[in-house]
Amino acid sequence: MDDHDTQIVMGLKDPWKFLFVDMDIAMAAACFGFALLTMGLPTPVVVAGGGTVGYVMHKARKGKPRGYATHLAYWYLPPMVSRLQRVPPNWSSRTVG
Repeated sequence: MDDHDTQIVMGLKDPWKFLFVDMDIAMAAACFGFALLTMGLPTPVVVAGGGTVGYVMHKARKGKPRGYATHLAYWYLPPMVSRLQRVPPNWSSRTVG
């Protein structure tokens, strides 16, 4: 008999979920599906496109650390698209030590 009052919760830092999908994957698939829907494509194509984006993102993220997509956005998107702070220029950095 396990005492439920003394069990340690292991999932406090789990990512947010929408049904059974991580929230970032669900939002990316929904945005892609909405973009397809505004193009006037039929609903089965929209659902298949959003599902494909979600599946590809899920498979690409397997085995990667948490926040991997944020790191990719930092390195590959222009500064106007990602609101992440960039590294200062080399001439303005200070040497510690």
